Amino acid sequence: MSPSARIRVQPSRLKKVTKREMAVRFVFGAVISVVAALIGRRWGGVTGGVFLAFPAILAATLTLIQHEEHKRAPAVQDARGAMLGAVGMVAYAACVWVLAPRIPAHFALLAGLGVWAAVSAALYFLVWVGFGHRRSGSGR
Repeated sequence: MSPSARIRVQPSRLKKVTKREMAVRFVFGAVISVVAALIGRRWGGVTGGVFLAFPAILAATLTLIQHEEHKRAPAVQDARGAMLGAVGMVAYAACVWVLAPRIPAHFALLAGLGVWAAVSAALYFLVWVGFGHRRSGSGR
């Protein structure tokens, strides 16, 4: 990741999102949620919960970004960020799974939130530093 690829907020870009793009995102998210529920009914809540951790909007978002911008780099950066966040979600789930039977649920959830934030931020920093020293023209 180059220094210019740092996370930033651009609210003005929300005006460029069409109703069709929003519909695709919401439908894809709903389908993933239904699939996770069906998996949960068949193989149990723990298994279904793992599938709910899947970033439901990721595939539609990556498709729209790649289609709109005709570049690979924005989609790669979003996929990289989603993977780091997913690792953080696994750490969150593990923390809550271990703590929930032992302490009040709201404390377990707060601890999980802290673990998710710490793991995701640490991974982002490590990847940003690691990819920041590579040539930006490599495409990876």
